[in-house]
Amino acid sequence: MLVLSRKIGEVITIGSSVKVTVLSFDRGVVRLGIEAPKSIPVHRKEVHDKIVEMNKQASKAEVSTMVKALSKNGVVFNQNNTDNRIIKSAKLSVLSSNKK
Repeated sequence: MLVLSRKIGEVITIGSSVKVTVLSFDRGVVRLGIEAPKSIPVHRKEVHDKIVEMNKQASKAEVSTMVKALSKNGVVFNQNNTDNRIIKSAKLSVLSSNKK
């Protein structure tokens, strides 16, 4: 683990595309500003851990359960599709509905 000391306003760079700026320090709380490309997810550790856990649970779910859950949200499936095609279709449908 790299340990650095920084003052308010000073910056740490990670690679060539991520910058971490020390914004303030008050009563033992450090506020950091993080600049990163949208392609790099930035989360607090507890949020990241929750995402990982939810992904593990989702990967264990049966296809029929996923289809039922997505069907409630208006996603329609062709019953002749293989399980892999259904899953890919569901992911695409959910992604496109989130962009609206």
